Amino acid sequence: MILESLVALARKEKLLANPDYVPLAVAWILAVGDEGRFLNAIPTAGEAEPGKKPRAKVLSIPRRRGKTSGPAADFLVDKSEYVLGVEPDGKRSQEDLAERLGLFRKSVREALATTKIPALAAVSGFLESDAERGQAIEHISAQGYQSNDLFAFQYHGQLVHEVPEIQKYFSVLRRSVAGTGRQCLICGATAVPVKKHPSVKVPGGTTSGVAVVSFNSKAFESYGFERNENACVCRDCADAYTTALNRLLSDRYPDPKNLGQTLPSRFVRLSPDTTALFWADEDTPVLQLLKEFFDAPRVESVGELLKAPGKGAMPPSVANRFYCLVLSGGQGRAVLRGMHTGTVSQLERSVAAYFESIDIDSGRSLPLPLRRLLETLVLQRKWDNLPPGLATEIFLAILFERKFPRTLLARAVGRCRAEQEVPRERAAILRAYFIRNLKQEVSVGLDKANTSVGYRLGRLMAVLERAQAAAQGNPNKTIVDRYYGAASTRPGTVFPRLVALSQHHIAKLTGGLAAFYQSRVGEVMDGIAGFPATLRMEEQGLFALGYYHQRQDFYKKTDAGAGDSDTGSEKGEAA
Repeated sequence: MILESLVALARKEKLLANPDYVPLAVAWILAVGDEGRFLNAIPTAGEAEPGKKPRAKVLSIPRRRGKTSGPAADFLVDKSEYVLGVEPDGKRSQEDLAERLGLFRKSVREALATTKIPALAAVSGFLESDAERGQAIEHISAQGYQSNDLFAFQYHGQLVHEVPEIQKYFSVLRRSVAGTGRQCLICGATAVPVKKHPSVKVPGGTTSGVAVVSFNSKAFESYGFERNENACVCRDCADAYTTALNRLLSDRYPDPKNLGQTLPSRFVRLSPDTTALFWADEDTPVLQLLKEFFDAPRVESVGELLKAPGKGAMPPSVANRFYCLVLSGGQGRAVLRGMHTGTVSQLERSVAAYFESIDIDSGRSLPLPLRRLLETLVLQRKWDNLPPGLATEIFLAILFERKFPRTLLARAVGRCRAEQEVPRERAAILRAYFIRNLKQEVSVGLDKANTSVGYRLGRLMAVLERAQAAAQGNPNKTIVDRYYGAASTRPGTVFPRLVALSQHHIAKLTGGLAAFYQSRVGEVMDGIAGFPATLRMEEQGLFALGYYHQRQDFYKKTDAGAGDSDTGSEKGEAA
């Protein structure tokens, strides 16, 4: 189903106008004249955005072979080691470079012998002339070039690989494959299976691309079939599904229906080498929100999604299916980590439920990006410190309304304890976990009716901290800085001492403040039968939520009194 959907996507978005050509970034255009004269080497990169490197221009070029065990030249567009017989890093010997240049020359000679096209004669003449090539090498060396830069040729103002007769030659060459016809696993038609599937540029894999389908050992072969014969796919379907994958993995894939524009991104990087890509039978706004919500969700996008059910905007049909693939790249191949499907209406409900569950301040702040939530789970908030696979598990749980891994709770509670604080991000994570995993009703703000011992103790910790601050004038080190970890795990050993200490703090207060804090302590402790020896992980999470909610309630009361100090607003309420 997944591969069939990818083929359908490629055809729906008109990605296969010429299935033998693909859009790729070409860094250099080598302009050649009659008899192979070198005219110019033109870099295609335009002006760079502030803080970013200039990007090479994307051109439609002949499909590349992909990674091979030995040297293999691509047709008319390739790297400098094939086109010019040089490379900037000094990693290849002169013999290797000469062999690669020879293979590229041979492919052009064979095309010229078949077509007799003047543009190919000019390219062939350039390749045969050491002097002309030497000028080109001197030119690009002076400007600086990279080993993975692609080079194309231009003759009389036209790109050589775009000449219609040359395109037709390459298509015939690429499809002239001998073999026995078999049934394609995707379309069901009888055709000669491809020997090598086109490569896909998966993050974490090699820059030239990796194979999604490959058999590199006899142990993976069956019934006497060799290598990719074991996954029989015809040329058309192989081109289509790999083109669709490359389109989904690119953030600037050219839109074939709108010249000069790019198709919207449909992927999220979950780790340096793992990417989730997604699409649907019919395009829908929620797909763009998936791309946004990982890094920077827009308020209007989230708002429209949350208001959709009330406006009757959710699609009633379940025919529009949603697909998600999780791919990793490494060691010369792509690894399929998971493939998942559902309906778009289910996706919208799940994502809307997720945004409602992480709302920790009644929508007064911008929606929290998933990346920011995950970074608050690890030391120094460094993305690289996330456990492998955790981001993927959470991302899929959000999309398909699954339970979050318990690691999420353990991480959030552990970081609160280690850092002795409960920031907004971790409070949002905890609220989402309790709502989705435990089906608990968790209020956005302070819930005075919540009788959970963990929640009550968290509230009590915040009240005692506030009373200390009022008595001592915001000390450098509060009771939370000293005792949060012990109070949230072993309250029976800590709270009796903290409550007794709070009486000394409250005794120092004057006027209505003393009564205010005394009543707050009494109100919270009224729901606590006794201080338990320990708290379970879930109770520790509720402790953090209770602490956060009570602190935010104090701040809201402070903000409500325009220009008042903390103590002034509390005094007014106490009075």
